[in-house]
Amino acid sequence: MATTTAESKGSNKDDSFKHYSAMQSQASKELNKQILRAFLHDPKHKSFKGHFGERVSVKKDENASELVKEFEIDDIPFFSVFQEKHVEEAHEIAMQMSRRPIEQVVDAFSYLRTCYPGSPYIEHLSRVTFMEHPKTRDCLLPPPEQTMPYAYFREGRMMWGLTKKGEDAMVVMGTNKKHHRKMNILPTNAKFDKERRLAWWREDLGLLNHYYNWHLSYPYPPNPPRDRQGELFAYMHEQMLARYDFERLSRGLSRVQAYGPGYGWDKPLREGFNPKMKFCSSRPANMNLTSADNYIFAKTSPDELEKFKDRIQFAIARGFLYDKNEVKVKMTMNNLGNTILANEGSVNRTLYGNIHNHGHLMIANATDPCGMYNIRPGPMHWDQSAPRDPVFYRWHKFIDNLFEEHRKNLKPHTVNELEFPGVEIEHLNVKLEPQDYHKKKVDKPLDPKNNFYTYRETKKYHVYNTNNDQEPIKVKNASMDHIPYSFNMKVKNKNRGDAMICFRVFLVPQTDEPLDDWRTMFIELDKFVENFKGNETREIERSDKDSSVIASRRAKFEDIRDGKTDRSYQNNCGCGWPLNLLIPRGSKQGMRGTIFVLASDWMQDGENPQEYLYGSWSYCGQKGSKSKYPDMRPMGYPFDKPIVDKRSKPMRDLDTLVDFVPNSCMTEVRINYLGSWDDEERKEKREDQPKKN
Repeated sequence: MATTTAESKGSNKDDSFKHYSAMQSQASKELNKQILRAFLHDPKHKSFKGHFGERVSVKKDENASELVKEFEIDDIPFFSVFQEKHVEEAHEIAMQMSRRPIEQVVDAFSYLRTCYPGSPYIEHLSRVTFMEHPKTRDCLLPPPEQTMPYAYFREGRMMWGLTKKGEDAMVVMGTNKKHHRKMNILPTNAKFDKERRLAWWREDLGLLNHYYNWHLSYPYPPNPPRDRQGELFAYMHEQMLARYDFERLSRGLSRVQAYGPGYGWDKPLREGFNPKMKFCSSRPANMNLTSADNYIFAKTSPDELEKFKDRIQFAIARGFLYDKNEVKVKMTMNNLGNTILANEGSVNRTLYGNIHNHGHLMIANATDPCGMYNIRPGPMHWDQSAPRDPVFYRWHKFIDNLFEEHRKNLKPHTVNELEFPGVEIEHLNVKLEPQDYHKKKVDKPLDPKNNFYTYRETKKYHVYNTNNDQEPIKVKNASMDHIPYSFNMKVKNKNRGDAMICFRVFLVPQTDEPLDDWRTMFIELDKFVENFKGNETREIERSDKDSSVIASRRAKFEDIRDGKTDRSYQNNCGCGWPLNLLIPRGSKQGMRGTIFVLASDWMQDGENPQEYLYGSWSYCGQKGSKSKYPDMRPMGYPFDKPIVDKRSKPMRDLDTLVDFVPNSCMTEVRINYLGSWDDEERKEKREDQPKKN
């Protein structure tokens, strides 16, 4: 949803409205419909095989599209955004296709999707091309879970949907139908595995879409890095970790432990994982990474990765990196992030390697590092599936530890730096939005003040490209959600002059630990700007649906096809945290947390204070490869580095911080889990229980 500065209520907001209105003109809607054909296989095409899933050799096909022949487009088996050559090839072809008439492009992708059903490469290439094509940059693209469902839903869910439609699931998927319910509908981990408790979170469709679309918005080489891409890479993943840790604490689990070079890299990886998908393979528990000299995709070894890690840590300790000419380059979050990502902004890829991406590839291919047995890679190989795997968070905890080493070397924030003279936040409350339908789902009254309420329910999704026609099947998937809420704040501007005030809203679990030890646990809930006149006191109300971290409303395939879209739908950049996971699950007893808000001067903080802010700009920036990140403060401010008091002593806790900084405020909240709201889900769980003889 849109996030605005106060000024945007004027001309900027009007301009944006006109832009979206133009985008959703009838001509645009017709173009949106036309593009849908590129995301469906064509059963009527001469190259379509009767048995769905049989690949076609494009080079030998006389009926191939003209553009496909001209650019010699073929599938890339096991395509991965973490593999440099794969992304470079996709980028080169996408740039060429984006210069061709849109009708030819749509024909080409319709043909390619027919030849290569379920190809991650074709899915990636088509979306990048439409994001770059001048005629389709502002068009609506269907959600990837609808066009490539095998990468998002467990095999058992897909078989259930095919069976309900009357298809023979065993023939379509080549799977033993007799055991599919028992083996593939239950959660992904064995019952004795504690990581199973969070399978629902790791498999949330909104979470997987956010990660997938973030990589589309912030691609790997050969693109030059976007503004502060390295820093945003660090912050976005840090926030994913903080939210995952929050969920772990709510289920009685400890915070994530790092796994990587120097962090158990040479010891067995205790977490096994079975995604129960045809899309990727499983990994047994307590498996060692082999010391193979050359992993098939990473083209390196675990020992080599450890050397690169040591060099990065040495550079962090000294405060500078060496470029290719052995010139010292100041260590910053952005330089460090780009170097760890090994994109075109890396200070020296030869010296510091490609540690992040190669780590993904090595873990994903641990079961067959040299490709001798043609085993499909594990979930870490693909951006669609990587967050499903528990080791994803352990790997990124290792990456975040490198960033944290740098953060601790920075000069701490002082309370004077955090102050906004003349501005005070008098009170802060959270209140539930009035929604009568929620009352029917609970057997007790809800406390509307300073309480969050979450629940779990099953939804049905229409997905395509699953069988021998273009008709969708329905697939069930359970997800968490929360009862809508809003913030209410009373704010004073005691200054004579007007002020543009930025409100930075965070949620953190309550703890007795020192603030600096808990600093990376603050999850950003919102960031927004309001205009205040001189000597004005005003109450502000802010809905959860307006949050600066959540993805804009996504258009479904059916909405685009039927022309049921308006300016509230996002364009083809689907980056952003899912609204349904904005608030952590909490517990049935009511998990204790704290909301913290800091008010800062947007005239000093904003890259362009009058800019219209929309979508998930906190986690994804503004749309456009040339756009600037709107907030000039360090990402995660003020918890981006340690905070000290007026005596230069580490800040002890939030209460002390609020006492020192009048332009901040905090309030204690409870996060209450109401359980499942779906009778069908509870019935299914009973059916899945083993029957007693």
